[in-house]
Amino acid sequence: MQPIEYKDILVIINPNSGNKRATKLVDKINSLNPNISTVVTHNLEELKNVFNSGIEKFKAFIVVGGDGTVNEAIKYLLDKNDKLLGVLPAGSGNEFARELGFKKSIENLIRDTKKCESINIDVLSINGSNCINAAGLGFDSFVAHDFQKRNSRGLKSYILSVLKSIFAFTPFNATLIIDEEKIQGKFQMITIANTRQFGNNALISPLSNPNDGIFELVVVKPFPFYLYPIFIIRLFSGSLKNSKYLKYIKVKDSVEIKSEYKKYHIDGEPHLFTKNLSIKMLKHKVRIIKTEHCPY
Repeated sequence: MQPIEYKDILVIINPNSGNKRATKLVDKINSLNPNISTVVTHNLEELKNVFNSGIEKFKAFIVVGGDGTVNEAIKYLLDKNDKLLGVLPAGSGNEFARELGFKKSIENLIRDTKKCESINIDVLSINGSNCINAAGLGFDSFVAHDFQKRNSRGLKSYILSVLKSIFAFTPFNATLIIDEEKIQGKFQMITIANTRQFGNNALISPLSNPNDGIFELVVVKPFPFYLYPIFIIRLFSGSLKNSKYLKYIKVKDSVEIKSEYKKYHIDGEPHLFTKNLSIKMLKHKVRIIKTEHCPY
């Protein structure tokens, strides 16, 4: 890939993610270099138009937003080896940005972009939708659906959703079909992990690697209420491992999940399914700007 110049960079700003400082950010980028292009998108149709019109003109696309914005962007850059994707985190959890070492400094991100170093990231397909970070059903999807209903975003609202979910959520029955193996039972949650993070440095799958061609199933059985503090401590310290209540399963190809519980999430965005969840690893990857803080 040829070197990245300022004119090759497009910054796409989603003002609905996190705080709304689009104008200030545009001014900041213009002060760094007026040849860097910027655009503010307010909905998915505008985002689609930006990529359709700019995919040939630009080499690097920096999205400003949360995991939902990143998820939308990857569909236009999947398997385009001459394009780079970067993230300036501006969402609630910023799971993917945290995992790949993206910080809230546009100066550093532009500098890393011009270095033209990259990493190829795995992408999953879940019922036909792309997933780049993590998906799941159960407790985590219950939280995602509750969080979506709240009037305000941010860490405080997310914590309130988690606390509410601890008392309101009930375990569910499900069947996992991995190749020809079946796993049946009652579960607290089933997480599909492409990276380590839930977000806010909560490491649900400490050994996951987003560019190894493998994803992890994190299968959590119902556990006593008094173990919640221990689970949370281990979640944020990255020390979760196989136990009586938790099992990690490495998957290279695909998984089918049949469940009575129909709420799930993809990269933190709530969804509903009617029949089964079909998860598979895509052959195509997406090229991500490698920052100086990237652990891979």
